[in-house]
Amino acid sequence: MQFAKITPLLLHKFNSESELLKAIEELSFKFTQNRERISDYLSDPRLTSAYVAFYLTTNMPKFEAVLKWMPELWIEELKNSTFVDLGAGPGTFSIAFREWVGRPVDVIQIESSPLMKEQARLLWKGLYPGEDLKQTLESDIKNKENLFLLFGHSANEMGAEAALKYIRQLNPKHILFIEPGTKEFFPEMLKIRSELIKDGFEILFPCSTSLDCGLKNSQTDWCHQFVHVRHSEEVERITQMARRDRRLLPLTVQAFSRQTFTKHKARIIRVFPETKFSFEWDVCEDNVIKHYQVMKRGLSKESLNNLSSALAGVSIEAEYEKMIENSVRVRVKFLNNHPL
Repeated sequence: MQFAKITPLLLHKFNSESELLKAIEELSFKFTQNRERISDYLSDPRLTSAYVAFYLTTNMPKFEAVLKWMPELWIEELKNSTFVDLGAGPGTFSIAFREWVGRPVDVIQIESSPLMKEQARLLWKGLYPGEDLKQTLESDIKNKENLFLLFGHSANEMGAEAALKYIRQLNPKHILFIEPGTKEFFPEMLKIRSELIKDGFEILFPCSTSLDCGLKNSQTDWCHQFVHVRHSEEVERITQMARRDRRLLPLTVQAFSRQTFTKHKARIIRVFPETKFSFEWDVCEDNVIKHYQVMKRGLSKESLNNLSSALAGVSIEAEYEKMIENSVRVRVKFLNNHPL
């Protein structure tokens, strides 16, 4: 998504690039260092517009990268579902979903801020003339049987109790959480996970089973992922000028469904600095945390490059070679579905 397509659709018209960058910096400060004033952007057209300009262009590749982790058959289900964007803001993830599907879709946005709703309507109308956008709750969701509910950086703001209340009210078939990859949010995500499993949902990602999380009682670690995304030169230039890294992004991602799908047994959850002789990862294997060691000797250059680029979140299939103290030495057969 290019800035040229977005800027005419913003509530606030920035007079210069420097004005936009200043607004992005102010917005980022509220998100990271002055969170008691974070709600300011919900009532300020200038900050709302800065949010759209910066996060719409960067959330789109993030959304697509997350979906690449998911079961292929589940992905096909999502394309034909009614998309419910909960805590939609200006609709950045709604647009990401529409662009990913590549055709008109059934989208419902749930958002409390009148300013955000106004900005979302303006964006949708400008980008997809003639395509319907719904922003009401009961009348549009009633009798819908194939709901795909997305929490796009909204569950961390409303908390587990409110998120579960919405889920039980809407009764979706599929749920995806894309939340900040922070230690602070992880306990809330565990509460949601536990309750959804009790309610009959199957967890599709990142866990391979519905057993308790292997990090449930950890005081120092938490389950989160990283995605590495690419942007257009124009977007990349803006992110660099704003001094905000939007290429390597930490996330807390969890996916649930009322259906059963084939899942991976093991997934990397922590990448340690590689040594001269080996790659070292913590891996969640059937909800048990194990330390994998992969020796470099004898590997092809292509395999070394693939292993070196592995991030937390990718699936792994490996063959055990032997136990080394508290580690399992393995030979990697598949990494993120790609053979090595």
